Amino acid sequence: MTTASANHTPAIEARNIVKRFGGAIAVDDVSLQVMPGEIHALVGENGAGKSTLMRVLAGIIEQDSGQVFVEGQPLAHGAKEAIDAGVSLVHQELSLVPEMTVAENIMLGSAPTTVGFTRYGEMKKTAAEALEEIGVSVDLNERISRLSVALRQFVEIARAVARKPKVLILDEPTATLTPAETDYLLEMLKRLAKTGMAIVYISHRIPEVLAICDNVTILRDGKRVANMAIKDTSGEAIVDQMVGRELKKDLQSHREANPGEVVLKAEGIRAPGVNGVDLEVRAGEIVGLGGLVGAGRTELVRAIIGADDRTAGYVTISVGGKTKAITSYQSAVKNGVGYIPEERRSDGLALTMAVFENINLPNRKELSSAGFQLKRKIMTFAQELADRVGLRPPEIKREAGQYSGGNQQKIVLAKWLGRKPSFIVLDEPTRGVDVGAKAEIHRLVKELADNGTAVLVVSSDLPELLELSDVIHVVRDGQIQGTLSREEADEKSVMSLASGEKMVSA
Repeated sequence: MTTASANHTPAIEARNIVKRFGGAIAVDDVSLQVMPGEIHALVGENGAGKSTLMRVLAGIIEQDSGQVFVEGQPLAHGAKEAIDAGVSLVHQELSLVPEMTVAENIMLGSAPTTVGFTRYGEMKKTAAEALEEIGVSVDLNERISRLSVALRQFVEIARAVARKPKVLILDEPTATLTPAETDYLLEMLKRLAKTGMAIVYISHRIPEVLAICDNVTILRDGKRVANMAIKDTSGEAIVDQMVGRELKKDLQSHREANPGEVVLKAEGIRAPGVNGVDLEVRAGEIVGLGGLVGAGRTELVRAIIGADDRTAGYVTISVGGKTKAITSYQSAVKNGVGYIPEERRSDGLALTMAVFENINLPNRKELSSAGFQLKRKIMTFAQELADRVGLRPPEIKREAGQYSGGNQQKIVLAKWLGRKPSFIVLDEPTRGVDVGAKAEIHRLVKELADNGTAVLVVSSDLPELLELSDVIHVVRDGQIQGTLSREEADEKSVMSLASGEKMVSA
């Protein structure tokens, strides 16, 4: 834990913030104080108002009422004004430019110039100092596109730190990190707090909140429902306040699987990062793919469904006695394959389109007559699916990009549920999703399998993988290193295979 500064003026303070989107109140009379040197957790379910409040604090959107103060001074509206006042926000979805270098990204928008020309020496010096401050070593001349996801996350933080902020806001910073990378980041944040920096930490991972935060503010349905010292609470108490309902019946409830015919059959799959994989998934079965980040799991599933090219191998889908070859993503979708991608914002949704338009995209043929779209049918169809996945608020005319990450994931699920897929792939289905939304998504996945859908799940969340899967294939170096039945699988056995400690055959 950190020790807050003796200075009694908050580094940042929000007073009675209200923010509406149309008829919906996203933030409802919320107040928040964070002192210098404090790490303050902000938690709540997806849609609780966390990201909206942070965007208000960072000047990205303007509140309808209330006021933000930085070191006692009113904050003028605008992202630049917030940065100038000392507020830096690291978004959950990284905003780096892939083809620019590390140094250029760190100094993006603030590179030193003379008559329009960048002073590269000075730029690199400042970028190097920012990386040194967070304790990360990376080549300043390397392009972002060549870095691992973890290093990109650290570069994003270095960019925020380079601005010498008084307040650093992080939105789900560990969502894509391995346990070791997460530990490193948490230690880094504690070091930054000791320098007097105020840190607002948004996370659904309650153990992280308990490990590094001094205080926690809990939002539910746009309202502040609790504000307490970490030393005076527990993980269970925080979750109870977040969701306001009983979750134990939804979480860790195994289903009895009754697998049917082989629906998905992949043989000899080779692709960049995939080195010869055979895989089968049966009707009514949930097959999990475990492994460390970079093991080749996403590359494998994308090659299987034709989203990326295969260099070798053959894939078929069999339903009702009919077998079809999957040669492209288009043929996969045509033959009943659904795909929930890892990167929902870039690959799964059209963010500027309304919810009903997103749901309509893969269902246009079914929702048209003689080539004409049936507007009333589309709206009814979309509303039924939005209600089924628990979208909150269920406003199907609202832009998808205005929803929180967990609700965006529900929209992606809804559009594929509408197709009643015979085989569906879910890649990191609950990354960055709160415990309540996770329970809802798990329920939907189990419901799909119970109704006969063949399900393939990729997850770095071991408890999730163990809860959902009827069988787990562990991937390492682009190959399946071992297969575990539900009875054999536990966290130790999966990690042993993932790290190469042992080999197991089905």
